[in-house]
Amino acid sequence: MNMGNRLATVFRVIMLSALAALPVGMSAAVQNADTISARRAFVEMPIDILDILGKSTRLDMLDFYAADSIYQARNTMEGLSRLDTVAPRYLKVTLTPVTTLSINVLPVRNGDILMTAYTIGDSDQAYDTDLRFYTPRFAPLPRGRYFKTPVLEDFFKFPDKKSRELVRRIVPFPTMRYTPSPDGRTITAELTVGRFVSADDYKQIAPFMKGTILYRWDGKRFRLEQ
Repeated sequence: MNMGNRLATVFRVIMLSALAALPVGMSAAVQNADTISARRAFVEMPIDILDILGKSTRLDMLDFYAADSIYQARNTMEGLSRLDTVAPRYLKVTLTPVTTLSINVLPVRNGDILMTAYTIGDSDQAYDTDLRFYTPRFAPLPRGRYFKTPVLEDFFKFPDKKSRELVRRIVPFPTMRYTPSPDGRTITAELTVGRFVSADDYKQIAPFMKGTILYRWDGKRFRLEQ
């Protein structure tokens, strides 16, 4: 055996011994670099994705949450932010009185991907959600690969062409709120224009509305349940 092969063999033995000595479950994480937790994603999220909270502030929020302490952290807009839920594969944070961010870690064939749902809105503004997907290293992924944005017709059952045209006229610019479940298995989509059209217009379209629609994760993408 030449020197190069001998060194390679010694290196493999050292690495296998080190992996065997790790706590249960940690060796798999070392072997698969495409896994991540929601907590780690929150801390490591780049500033261009989450600019309202610095890294040290995020760490403080997690420490207080782990200690079962209610903590409202001052953000870069001089407002207050708070953690609502922290789980291994899900995290939700209220950034401002009108904005929230949730992070889901979704299992795929070769590891994990991240899904973020950034929602803005309150009683005076229609809720609207921006849904995005990333690798564990925060490289953007095409949303269309994992989620097909619903169209207006998905939220209604039209008995005829006239009713379809009526809805399109009353709701020319639909806003939607997406609510991912903490386990990452579903996304509930809701049309949020109801309170922001006139009472007479809403009365005309209400008989055709479905309410919410549901998407279910199948290991590759979210599929709309019919």
